Amino acid sequence: MPTSSHLEPIVAEVTVPVEPAQAFVGFTAQMGEWWDPMLTPDPPTFSSIAIDPNGPVETVHDDDQRYTWGNVTTWDPLGHLVMDFWLGHDQAEPTRLDVRFTDEGTGTRVHLEHGGWADGSEQVRAKYTHWHDLLARYASHVS
Repeated sequence: MPTSSHLEPIVAEVTVPVEPAQAFVGFTAQMGEWWDPMLTPDPPTFSSIAIDPNGPVETVHDDDQRYTWGNVTTWDPLGHLVMDFWLGHDQAEPTRLDVRFTDEGTGTRVHLEHGGWADGSEQVRAKYTHWHDLLARYASHVS
């Protein structure tokens, strides 16, 4: 995995009105229900997202075609998900998606950082403008 350069991680955050374990399940097991199909390899056939806690993250399409775009490296249902991430860029140069779920008393703060950007990846990084929108879709789903 490339080491971080001068490029800051992309950060997005949302608070949802459920406990951390429920927020984690909503983010992981139910990702296919809130993910924007337009951010998949074949939007018209998108049906779900499959996440293996010990392996790949894939979009699943109607014909059971699967596109792998990540690999889980940390799976802690009590509050932390980390994956190598290459949706929309070269798998040989994965970035890192780090999501933390923190109890805020009346809900859960979901803090997402998309980092690990290699030197020279500014153009690729500039394509990742949808995290706030995706977290809004996620929050609507789990609320």
